[in-house]
This record gives sequence, structure tokens and C-alpha cells, in this order.
Amino acid sequence: MSPALKFLAGLAAVTAMGFVHHGLLGNGERLVGHLEAQARQAVAKTELPGIDVRLGRDPLTRIATVSGNANSFQREGQGELKGIKDHVRDVPGISGVRWSDEPEGTEIPLFLELLLQLVAAYLAGLGIGWLLFGRRKREGFY
Repeated sequence: MSPALKFLAGLAAVTAMGFVHHGLLGNGERLVGHLEAQARQAVAKTELPGIDVRLGRDPLTRIATVSGNANSFQREGQGELKGIKDHVRDVPGISGVRWSDEPEGTEIPLFLELLLQLVAAYLAGLGIGWLLFGRRKREGFY
């Protein structure tokens, strides 16, 4: 088997494992649900009524969208006083926060984040393996 074919087979296997883990086993949906629940708890601590937090579901993203009635001070805070966005941003795993009336930015789907991490880990493993074990020693003279 040629080295390029081995590389592509390994890359395909890593991608397939990521798809099964994220989609078929439901771990992506579970992660987003967990982050959304934590963000709602963070907003509940502010004791402002009518504020809701949702994370992207189609496609799954780690960007929180906050909706409800709040003035600019409550939204953004000032100095050491945290606003609602700051409370949501403090949740570990949330990659960004925006209000529902703000324009949408570029959102990277969770599956793409996972694939980029898997490919980076695969390439790092290949690099480490090449550094530690190098190329095969050739037997004989050509």
C-alpha cells in the first residue's frame, strides 16, 4: 500500500470516528444541551425576568443567542459590573454571545470544530511518529 493511500485511509478513519461520536452517538447534541442549561443558570443568577438563552441547533454551534428586554447597561455591564453577555460568556465552552437583535456573524458548526481538532491531532500523531521512528532502514544497496 502506498504511503499516500495509508495517509488517506487513516484520515478517513479519524473523520468517520468523529462523525459517529458527534452525530450518531448524540454527543454533539448532548454538549450543546449541557452548555445551554449552564448558560440559563448563569442568566437566572442575574434575576432579570424574561431573558432567554439559546445555542445554535441547526447546525449545532457553541454561540449563545440571548433574547429578552434589557437595557444596554444590563446587556453589556460597565467596568467591574458584569452584564448578561459577560455572565453567559463566563460559562466554560461557550465560544461567543450575541443578542437576538444583533446581526449574525460567522458561526463555525460544532462538527467542523471537531473535524479540525481531529485532523490536527492526526497530523500531530503522524509527525511525532515520524520523528520518533523515522523512515525504514533500507536493507542492502540499490
